[in-house]
Amino acid sequence: MNWPTALTDPGALRTQGLFVAEGRMVVQRILDGAAGGPEAIVSVMAVPAAVSALDLEGRLGDCLDVRTPAEMAAITGFSFHRGVLALVRRPRPLAVDEALDSGGPRRVLLIERLADADNVGSCFRNARAFGATCVLVDDRSADPLYRKAVRTSTGHVLDMSWAQAPIDELLDALTARGIVTIGLTPRATDSIERVHADMAGDASIAVLVGNEGDGLSAETLVRCDRLARIPMSPAADSLNVATAAAIALYVAFQRRQGQPMG
Repeated sequence: MNWPTALTDPGALRTQGLFVAEGRMVVQRILDGAAGGPEAIVSVMAVPAAVSALDLEGRLGDCLDVRTPAEMAAITGFSFHRGVLALVRRPRPLAVDEALDSGGPRRVLLIERLADADNVGSCFRNARAFGATCVLVDDRSADPLYRKAVRTSTGHVLDMSWAQAPIDELLDALTARGIVTIGLTPRATDSIERVHADMAGDASIAVLVGNEGDGLSAETLVRCDRLARIPMSPAADSLNVATAAAIALYVAFQRRQGQPMG
């Protein structure tokens, strides 16, 4: 396996139906069954300490390449791998309908035009933390299975339901299911708390967040059922998109739990 090529050409990897997982936490999730489990792993490169900690010789001996820390640093050119990299077959992509197919009230996070893979990964991590049932990603956003997105999500992109499709297809699916769409924008009149206070605690909702610089597109904003802002100090005009998503999902989480907001 040509690891430098795998790390620098994610487009080629995607064409081949592969992705790179890095770090012990992420690889452990796969060993525990996420993203197809150990059978989906094609190749692993790891330092001896990681081999021992994850029992890689016992579980993946035939596809294991043991390297010294210095060798791994020379091959990869970075240290984020935390001593282990795995080349993994991409799981079968879910259709939008499949990702939304869950019993009970739905809590959806929709991300539009997020170019930064770290922000995409952070959104998945926050979605898992605050009980989202799935994540919808428009086709102009970064690939959720890009190496950096997987790492920043701490592997949660591998164990959550998600789908990536054109924004109109995502919005049509939400509308068809009667899921209330809440677009986050600092220009909204109502706060996120006010919007949620107007809805039943068991309502199905989707929180929509947009591009790092421009926010949600004008076309998406006009299709939202409600618009909401996050109150903040006048000294700041915006939040990082993943932080904004976390706050909005936390408010939804509190409403679902019947807890007071304050």
